[in-house]
Amino acid sequence: MPPLPLPLRTLMRPGISRATLAPRYASSRAPPSAPPPTSTIGLRDSAIPHRTVRLATPTGLSQPQSLSSILPTYDPSHHSLILVSTDGPHAIVKLVSRAEEREKEKEREDKERVKRKMGMEEKEVQVSWQSAKGDLEHKLDTAKGLLEKGDRVQVVFANRKRGDPVGDAQKKQVVDLFDAALGEVGKKWKNDDVNKGLWVLYYNPLDSVRQGVEKKVLDAETAKRREKESAKEEKLQARRKKEERRLKRAEEMEEQRIAEARKAEEDYRRRQEEAQKRKSLSFGSWRR
Repeated sequence: MPPLPLPLRTLMRPGISRATLAPRYASSRAPPSAPPPTSTIGLRDSAIPHRTVRLATPTGLSQPQSLSSILPTYDPSHHSLILVSTDGPHAIVKLVSRAEEREKEKEREDKERVKRKMGMEEKEVQVSWQSAKGDLEHKLDTAKGLLEKGDRVQVVFANRKRGDPVGDAQKKQVVDLFDAALGEVGKKWKNDDVNKGLWVLYYNPLDSVRQGVEKKVLDAETAKRREKESAKEEKLQARRKKEERRLKRAEEMEEQRIAEARKAEEDYRRRQEEAQKRKSLSFGSWRR
């Protein structure tokens, strides 16, 4: 008699529930949404994903035309077609010069370099209340010159050790003198700090002054870069000319070698012909 089958409960391993053995069904939740498409603005040439486009020109937009009809009309080594807008029924593309793009990129790099160099520094000018007129003018020119260079300036007025006391009216007169001159190229960014014998002025350069300094530095950076590029181009031109002379000399030597080989071959043939003629003449005289 065959053994009776064991109940299901006895076949299950300890610690495994019926839910684990139950069939698994696909989740009813919707799959996660796909990430939003990235912008195609800035794609170039054959990477532009639009069959029909409008070309932006200095006079306006062209009629819709196929992208494939525009691509063969320019030299990719000198120009590039860029997707600039996808608004409207047809995408808009623009043909740009690669040389102009490189120049603009270099100008942006120059501006970034200038910004790093133009970090505003804070300078301090110390002035004694007891200073003579000439000393005051010298300190005033120093503070004004720092503002004109684009720096922030603190002017600190203080008593000189063992100096004669100065009245409030005279102090106010000295401060007014500095305020009038420094206000031509700067502006206060903080109220004056007055404490007993100390009086501190806080000045920033005017925006127009700062921009003028940045322009000078940028012009200097651009001139320096172009000078380097010009020197590099001169070296390349000299190298090209040297290579051209070398190739020309090699061609001349090759032509000379070919000419000498041709002449040697002609001389050989002429000697062969002369030898054949002499042989024929000697054979004819022997038969007679």
